[in-house]
Amino acid sequence: MMLNEALRLVRVFHDLNKTQTANRVGLSKSYITELERGDKKVSMEVLEKYAEAFSIPLSSLMFFAEQAADPSTAEKTRTFVAGKTLKMLDWISTVTAERDEHEHA
Repeated sequence: MMLNEALRLVRVFHDLNKTQTANRVGLSKSYITELERGDKKVSMEVLEKYAEAFSIPLSSLMFFAEQAADPSTAEKTRTFVAGKTLKMLDWISTVTAERDEHEHA
C-alpha cells in the first residue's frame, strides 16, 4: 500500500506545510517528513490521527492509498485532472480577455 503517499497527498490537498500538519495531527515535523518519504511505516495510530485531524473516515484513507498504488488508476486520474485543469485555464483566459476587452472599450 501507498499509505505514505496518501498521507502526503492529504496534506497537500489541505494546502498545509509539514509543520502545520504536524501541529494538526499531533506529531513532530520530522516524523511527518519521515512518514511521507517512506522512512517510517504508517501505523494504525498514525492513520487514526490523520482521520480525526482531517475528518476523513479511516476506511477512506485506506481506499485512497490502494488507489494511489494502482498505476493504471493513477494515470487515469492524472489524465482526468489534466484535462479539467486545461479546460479551467482556457475558461479563465477567455473570461480575462473578455473583461480586458470590456474595460478598454
